[in-house]
Amino acid sequence: TIISYEMITKLKKHKVNFRDVLSQVSLEYKESDLIPAEEMETSLKSVQTIFEDVISIDKISTVSSIPEDNIELVKKVIETLMDTLSSSEELLYRVTEVIGVDDYTYRHSVNVTILTILTAKAMGYVESEIKEIALGALLHDIGKALVPGNLIKKKGRLTSDEVSIMKQHPQFGYDLVKDLDILPNSVKDIIRLHHEKLDGSGYPNQISGLNIPKHVRLVTVCDMYDAMTTTRAYRKRMPLHTALEILMKDAVYKIDPEVYRQMTSTICLYPTGMGVVLSDGRIGIVSEYRRQCPTRPLIHLVEFDIKQGKVHVEAIDLQKSKTLFIVDSWDVKDFSHDFKGTLEDHPFYEMDENEKLKYTSSIT
Repeated sequence: TIISYEMITKLKKHKVNFRDVLSQVSLEYKESDLIPAEEMETSLKSVQTIFEDVISIDKISTVSSIPEDNIELVKKVIETLMDTLSSSEELLYRVTEVIGVDDYTYRHSVNVTILTILTAKAMGYVESEIKEIALGALLHDIGKALVPGNLIKKKGRLTSDEVSIMKQHPQFGYDLVKDLDILPNSVKDIIRLHHEKLDGSGYPNQISGLNIPKHVRLVTVCDMYDAMTTTRAYRKRMPLHTALEILMKDAVYKIDPEVYRQMTSTICLYPTGMGVVLSDGRIGIVSEYRRQCPTRPLIHLVEFDIKQGKVHVEAIDLQKSKTLFIVDSWDVKDFSHDFKGTLEDHPFYEMDENEKLKYTSSIT
């Protein structure tokens, strides 16, 4: 089935409940979360506490800072995440859902930390080094606590002046931590330099090459990947393969190619339960992911039999079907929500019966 407005209209006309079918198939194959929901929630609340405390202190003091109690709180989060992620050497990173726009900054910080830990392990860092790098990853955006909230949550594009303010957040963050002896210099480097690029095109100081420490380059790549693949206030998330293609091009001049290679080895490109579009236009849902052959998973195709009002699900192995390949991906929940709006809001449903009959006969 090739999904289009005409196809959706036919499904509606014949009362095919495609949304429930898609959700059921997706849930049947969807794996459990990489980080348990309760642990993720605790991590998010810890990051939120740190941000809110920085904001509160900034309002009543001439010198902003992070309370040492909050640093200890962050260290506990790191310990918990590392314990969970050490349960298996086969764990692969999967982007987690964003609960809400207001939650983005906190969830982004936790997601980047999780991906940083997995990538650092793949690169051979020892546990003590990983803890320090992960601490920097969790705090990398702390400077955004001092950026006006209306800019952080703005749904439209930022103006040039607003972009200039936003680009100051690494320096804001560094100013918060530079005098904290409890934090190692590696953490302070990550907070200050995580938006710098190897070719000098980054910000805020246009530092280049080996002047950017390796541990900073690691967090930079993980930060970029999560920023592209999660929903923001002003745009929807980018498909995973598209984000990786962009990073692959940046790995020539802007980001560390070794970090890129090691990070991609830790990512589950097509998680089970994800919707995909095949090269022949048909849609399906990933039912089995293969680490050794990441672009050729097992797919369950979804075929809509409009005349009979049924939905058929058929397994297809992309390792055996060499002429087919995945060209795009879609989230089952987003797909259902988007097309629900299309069906309910389109002028077709405001037509009288004769107009509806004329329209549907033209596309049947």
